[in-house]
Amino acid sequence: MKKSVIITIAVVYIFAIVVVGFIGIKIKAYNTPEFVTDITCVSDNFHKYDPNNPVHKKEMEKTKNLIGYIEEEFKEGLKITINCQVTPDNATKKALTFSVDENPAAYKLTPTSDGSATIEFFVGTEVIVTIKSTDIKGYSIKIKVTAFERNW
Repeated sequence: MKKSVIITIAVVYIFAIVVVGFIGIKIKAYNTPEFVTDITCVSDNFHKYDPNNPVHKKEMEKTKNLIGYIEEEFKEGLKITINCQVTPDNATKKALTFSVDENPAAYKLTPTSDGSATIEFFVGTEVIVTIKSTDIKGYSIKIKVTAFERNW
């Protein structure tokens, strides 16, 4: 082969690579998972922390991801239900896990089949509940639940 033929083939080959690189078809991904980006507590007695309030700010700094609290007066057989919603609505895995760290003799945490959880208190105490998504990202929030006793 002549030198001009080899150079022409090389130029056409390089030109083809450049053209495909610039105007090639973009790869499409099908059935991509949607991850949970936010968890919102929708319980009736839930109060969100205000970052401008110094007391709330101190609580938020003490515990990472603490977004709010639920407080009720302790009485025998007190049960508090925690209901949450996930964002976006089309998340692939909407299931949530509920967990607590401390003093399991003072209360009992029971997850329910509808995606909420119930805490039954045996004495007046304070509990930090961690609510976490079950997808790969594992977005989580924390809520402080308090059953306080009145000392009259």
